[in-house]
Amino acid sequence: MRIYVSADMEGVAGIVHWEQVDASSQEYAWARRLMAAEVNALVAGAFAAGATEVVVNDSHWHMRNLLPLELDERVRLITGTWKPLSMLEGLQDGPFAAAFFAGYHGAAGEEGVLAHTYSSKTIHRVTLDGLPAGETTINAALAGALGVPVALVSGDEAVTAEARAVLGPDAVRGADADVSRPAARHLSGPVHRRRRHGFRHARRRAARCDRP
Repeated sequence: MRIYVSADMEGVAGIVHWEQVDASSQEYAWARRLMAAEVNALVAGAFAAGATEVVVNDSHWHMRNLLPLELDERVRLITGTWKPLSMLEGLQDGPFAAAFFAGYHGAAGEEGVLAHTYSSKTIHRVTLDGLPAGETTINAALAGALGVPVALVSGDEAVTAEARAVLGPDAVRGADADVSRPAARHLSGPVHRRRRHGFRHARRRAARCDRP
């Protein structure tokens, strides 16, 4: 069974400021290691639960954040820009049993750590059918159009609230508590990465979705 992962950075545990997700900042090298560690934990959980292949699409900014040498060697990595499907590039090359959205964040115009929708500088707010829509909602809609259910979303309270509204409570894992747009109360990175039971749960949910 194949699993697809779209990996963003702003929702990774320990990241709260734009400088941490900017490649020109001294903090960026540290932040990309946190991103890789969370992706690896998710991948390990997926394989432990029976996945046969995991495809990871680097989905943050210039999409060259994940270093291949730091990733689980079983991963197939999609990296670089520009990509026709952006944050979901490669999902069109299915079939996939399910998609996981890792390190996601809240929507532009909403409360949440580093909340934005695709471009923090040019997009103030996005709505879909009159309701606020972030990257989770938009990408879940595209995944659905491609016949792939979203089985897991990880990030802060803002994005997990959005995911619950769109996908239901079973898809949400690993929420951090929002304090303000540039601050949060985090579980530690190691705690997040030990929560592989959540990824196994998502894998089981993916298996249910994959049944005829």
